[in-house]
Amino acid sequence: MFLFLSHPLDPDGYAWPGEPVVKTKQCTDVSEDCPFCSYISELPNHCGTHMDAPRHFVKDGLSINELPMEYFCHTEVVLLDIPKGPAEGIYKEDLEPFADVLSKVSFALIRTGLEKYRDTDQNIYQNEGAYIAPSAGDYLSEEFPNLKGIGMDFLAIGSASSKCPEGELPPDCHRHILGYYTGKFVTAVEDMHLSELPKGAKITRFFNAPLLIKGLDSSQVVCIAEVEE
Repeated sequence: MFLFLSHPLDPDGYAWPGEPVVKTKQCTDVSEDCPFCSYISELPNHCGTHMDAPRHFVKDGLSINELPMEYFCHTEVVLLDIPKGPAEGIYKEDLEPFADVLSKVSFALIRTGLEKYRDTDQNIYQNEGAYIAPSAGDYLSEEFPNLKGIGMDFLAIGSASSKCPEGELPPDCHRHILGYYTGKFVTAVEDMHLSELPKGAKITRFFNAPLLIKGLDSSQVVCIAEVEE
């Protein structure tokens, strides 16, 4: 079966606190005076389910339009269940038990369970999210050359929470995984819909197709997984 792993883009949806979300405006509708329906969409590129490429935090890093195809089409994928609570980080120690499988895949989905707050508690989801700690970012980007990307069921690589320890603030979290210090990077798809995936799901194919808009650092992605039933 195939599953969408992206959330619908929603004018009432989520972005980093203070950042804009998608806006839509209907221009025409089918009527006696007009034969067609049309809309205008205003789409900030870091709201909803989107993929951070290195250029997001690295001045000379690759933009999403410069990444090769293997960053968007995957046949070796793993779902990692790593339960976390609000404002808790994912550290190298959380990932080390999965080292063997991480060495074999090109994409890893990280499920913390925090997606449950997306529809029930906007404050927790937007302001108290989990995060990929610098130690985890270094571990993923340095140790697994076949790994092209990770996806997460929380808002962003970094957390907006004031509870984050010093040195684990959003710029640090993003920089360590996106290659700011070493040039080695792993891309990241933020704000994914992973709750419908069965535990231990065998994912045979995964696509995270971007919007091909020239000039962008990063982009919304439509994520589709084929899951073996």
